[in-house]
Amino acid sequence: MRRPLRQRHPRSQGPRRLAVALSAGLALAAPCASRGQSDRPPAAFSRPGAIQRTPGPGPGAGVRFPDDPSLTPLLQDQPLQEGGPPRAQVTPSFLESIKLITSSYDRCRALMQTTREAILSNQLVLAHRTLEEASQAALAEPPGLPHDQLLIEAITITGLLTDAVIREGRVQTVAADDGDRPAALPRSRDPRQMAQLVVLEWKRAGVLADSITNPTYRNEFEARVAEGMSRDSSKIIGEVVRRSEAAAALGESEKIDARNVKFYEQSAGSLLEEAARIATAIERPIWRFAALERVAISAGESRQFAMGMDIASRINNAEARAQAFVLLAESETRANRAEEASESYSQAAEAIARVEQGGLRGVLTGYLVDSLITSGRFEDARASLVLYPTEGEKFVAMGAIAESQGRRGGADRAREWIAREAPPSYRSALYRRVNDGVLESVGNERQNQYYTPPGAR
Repeated sequence: MRRPLRQRHPRSQGPRRLAVALSAGLALAAPCASRGQSDRPPAAFSRPGAIQRTPGPGPGAGVRFPDDPSLTPLLQDQPLQEGGPPRAQVTPSFLESIKLITSSYDRCRALMQTTREAILSNQLVLAHRTLEEASQAALAEPPGLPHDQLLIEAITITGLLTDAVIREGRVQTVAADDGDRPAALPRSRDPRQMAQLVVLEWKRAGVLADSITNPTYRNEFEARVAEGMSRDSSKIIGEVVRRSEAAAALGESEKIDARNVKFYEQSAGSLLEEAARIATAIERPIWRFAALERVAISAGESRQFAMGMDIASRINNAEARAQAFVLLAESETRANRAEEASESYSQAAEAIARVEQGGLRGVLTGYLVDSLITSGRFEDARASLVLYPTEGEKFVAMGAIAESQGRRGGADRAREWIAREAPPSYRSALYRRVNDGVLESVGNERQNQYYTPPGAR
């Protein structure tokens, strides 16, 4: 007997089966419920006034960029030339020549081009400084297309700079001379400062995006900033994992201590939450929903599951919320977190049930069923069949479930389900699909048996 839909339960309770049937009935009966497809952003998540502005002419006038006192040694005490041959780097004399450019627009463009070259030369402190000067110059431009173009270019360069900063903070290894174990390459910069610098760069980009005068460009690049923040949050968390793996090869003395791990997690979480705040405050729904969806997915990819669930639940659009929860559930499944995955799949099913357009609901249901099949959740996939708007779509999905379960060693259970629940007119075709799956698994096993890896020859 299938269990009825329940409200979200605490994660401490035991695993539960995804229940969809009653959810679909309730949602289809009330498609405009509070978590339906409303386009208004929740007032509770409006962007906080973290950036101070003073009155003045033009967008962004009097902006004070966010600062991090802990980065003072990195940003002020470093020389502009950071090693390497002078002819392959941006020199202080070249920076002085930029001051000869009297036009603020041309000077801003020159500073941004210098930033690009500094990134390529690995002069990251210099790149930070020139990009900040260019950003101030861009904000000082009068409102109009040139003003917006400069801000857009600065935001684009921010993504390039943060990629380089994260790369520079990595632990890299080379083979040691004695051949016993890898040795760490010397690192000139503290990885913790690199993580803080990434947060600082993206906060500045958030200010720039908010200062774009054209509403179409402003909404698009606020979404891009939120996506960039969430992407780099995943990279910072991934760096902890990568460094831990490298430390295991380097020896106990090189392992990251618990305090540093906590620091990286807090930095990544702060960046992710800032991305969610920016995304939630985007005015136009199409960009707001896309940005929130991407942020929630990135939270799952970086295993910040609790935050991912919270961000996905903020999405008022049922389609975007369903896709976010499905991909979040897949990340939880890969991390062997069955209870969290069950809850995410259940939230995805509830969101799909609230989609009023039959065609779109069918596509989203196929998306959900495919994910459940891939995760080996065949009972949940069968329970989700009720969400399909047409019998034809349901029949195709039943065939896919039957074949996949047969391929994965569950042929007997698949045949029992067909005999018990499938309409008589479907059974013959479904039995054949089960057999197709079994034969495919036999062929795969035979191929594996006679396959010899190239290294073993």
